[in-house]
Amino acid sequence: MITECPNCSKTISVAKCGITRCPKCRALVFIGDPLKDEKNSIVEPAPEEHSKETSIEPEKNENLKKVRIVIEKIQSMVDGGTPWDLVSRLGFAEAFFLTTKELVLTPEAFFYKMKNARKPSFFPFYGIIAAFAASLFQIFWALKFFQTTFPDFASFKASVSSLGAEVLPILNDEATLKAVFEMMNPDAKMLAIQLCISPFMAIVFTAFILHTGSTLLGSNTRLIHFYRMSSFIMVTGLLNIIPVLGNFVSFVWRTVLVYKGGKVLNGFTERKARLYIVFYILMQILFVGLGMI
Repeated sequence: MITECPNCSKTISVAKCGITRCPKCRALVFIGDPLKDEKNSIVEPAPEEHSKETSIEPEKNENLKKVRIVIEKIQSMVDGGTPWDLVSRLGFAEAFFLTTKELVLTPEAFFYKMKNARKPSFFPFYGIIAAFAASLFQIFWALKFFQTTFPDFASFKASVSSLGAEVLPILNDEATLKAVFEMMNPDAKMLAIQLCISPFMAIVFTAFILHTGSTLLGSNTRLIHFYRMSSFIMVTGLLNIIPVLGNFVSFVWRTVLVYKGGKVLNGFTERKARLYIVFYILMQILFVGLGMI
């Protein structure tokens, strides 16, 4: 016969009416005969210890649920990539702050998470913002220095002439001199175009350098990782807000990030990581000399 425990409401099966013990709450109960309209009743309540366990069971389940949520959040942070990869969850300001903080304090852990991101973005918007700010500061100080030093074309021409034809033979032609002077005195439209293009050029050329060095040293790391690495290390350009010294410190910091990121992404030994850095520095000098970064 199927009936219900009057103490804990558990559905129980009994062979016949009479006294029995509930398998769940352990209370001694009387199972009445439905044909005689007898109701089920409690003969002896459930043991106190079991009653306590039953009462705290919902609380235990609630605590376990909270712990599970925390564990899942931590796991998602580890597997989900960098803080910037979680920008939709963290919010713009917190993701930007945490990304910058990790690049400063724990770059190796940052690049490990970047490499293992489940859904990596090709060009992290973080890098575009940082590269834009870097370009803005760099262009501002370069133009300010040039325009302060050479307020007009005559002063620029006189200064170049004083260096002698042997030093800058390419600038012997007056048309070339004018082109250089106009380039350093751009109008608003030209300046806007330069500011829009420069961040992407910096990211692309840096990614090219990083990937080429990686390939030459025997690594088969995917190109997308270098675009992402290149984007994130653009944060170093924010130091360009400080003229001259900022550029130097920015380059040193970026070199350190390339060293640490190169080891993580490529799995390089110490020796290969150093060769990677030497290659990066030489290529940076070459591209800067060509005016491409």
